[in-house]
Amino acid sequence: MGDLVITEPLDMSVRHLATQKLQQYARLARIGVHIGEGFALGAASGALFFPHRQFQQPVIKFWHKRFCQVLGLNIIVHGKPDSRPALWVSNHISWLDIPVIGSHFPVYFLSKAEVGNWPLIGRLAKAGGTLYIKRGSGDANGVASQMASHLQAGRSVLFFPEGTTTDGKALKRFFHKLFQAACVTGADIQPVVLCYRDEKGELHAVAPFIGDDEFTEHLLNVLKEKRIDVELVVLPRVSINGRDERTLARDLRAMMTEALAKLQQGEI
Repeated sequence: MGDLVITEPLDMSVRHLATQKLQQYARLARIGVHIGEGFALGAASGALFFPHRQFQQPVIKFWHKRFCQVLGLNIIVHGKPDSRPALWVSNHISWLDIPVIGSHFPVYFLSKAEVGNWPLIGRLAKAGGTLYIKRGSGDANGVASQMASHLQAGRSVLFFPEGTTTDGKALKRFFHKLFQAACVTGADIQPVVLCYRDEKGELHAVAPFIGDDEFTEHLLNVLKEKRIDVELVVLPRVSINGRDERTLARDLRAMMTEALAKLQQGEI
């Protein structure tokens, strides 16, 4: 009598992998179309040639929102920010943070210089008004001055004070120099915190973009996921009240650390 061979679990696994691949390819095709739409919108709105115009913000927000839909990001926002311009700060987990935040709020982003060299996406980021800084270049004062100019022109600018991405479990130390933009202008600071969850409600293992992760590989892994839940919490605005950049960095980190812990524990 021959051995009994059970093939159903194997067949289910094969079907699951096939479904993942189809989803991945379909989303990749949609991203290609979406990037093309981004260039068309950028040209029509003038953002490709003359960024940082107020009337371009709804176009940028629309593009980010569509991008999040293509990526399968389900975003829940807790709280509502004041509409006045501010210096925004957020914890940093992934390149996904930018479309997530940009799909809901009219802010310009400060990003690492390498992003500007990414094919297509880098050009669109520039059209969206992204400012760049070279890590370790000692150019923080110059970038803070650029940020201050934007704040004085009535534009909100967001930077990630950790200076790098993390696995999302905790905040790294905050670099203080870029808080100088708020000190110079007197602008309020608008902190937000976010986390990515899987279908079980646990912190998502794929969403973080850290270490030596390569962008294309990470994007393909994200596209395999059925859905990624994102929670974003808008915290109360913080006024300068005579504090210097070191004190602001310390106080904001403490505030955001507490909020992130509550968010991860489901207390928000």
